[in-house]
Amino acid sequence: RFGYACVNLGDPISLKAWLAPRGADPHALAKDERMALVASLAQDLMAGIAKVVPVLPVPLVATVFVAHPERAFTEIELKAEVMSLVARLEAKGARVHVPRRDRDYAFTVGLRLLTSRHAVLLEDGLYRASSAELHLLRYYAASIEHLL
Repeated sequence: RFGYACVNLGDPISLKAWLAPRGADPHALAKDERMALVASLAQDLMAGIAKVVPVLPVPLVATVFVAHPERAFTEIELKAEVMSLVARLEAKGARVHVPRRDRDYAFTVGLRLLTSRHAVLLEDGLYRASSAELHLLRYYAASIEHLL
């Protein structure tokens, strides 16, 4: 009822292999040098995680509304924007989760969940972002922003 959850696993990282090209032995380093090395490892780990964050239907639809908060869309216009976004993300190597292997269904699910939460409003056959719920749309869109 609340949408989809998805987990992607990235490639394993060997600490030994990560340290080798740096010629670093953490046990032999002073505390401040060791902390800098740990910070570098943390950055590499976060970059690896960012690459495999799954792109789900709700953030896809939310991203379109965040990009155009004042615009009202017909369903066809909105679907075209979402599908264009999917193509851009896939071209960049993002892992887009398509439930039931059906892009139309994925779009419908994303839109339905946002309308049921009143973050997207349907008025006179047009969909638009609820100004009172832009924070919620931004929250969802932020989960894939780094992939764009």
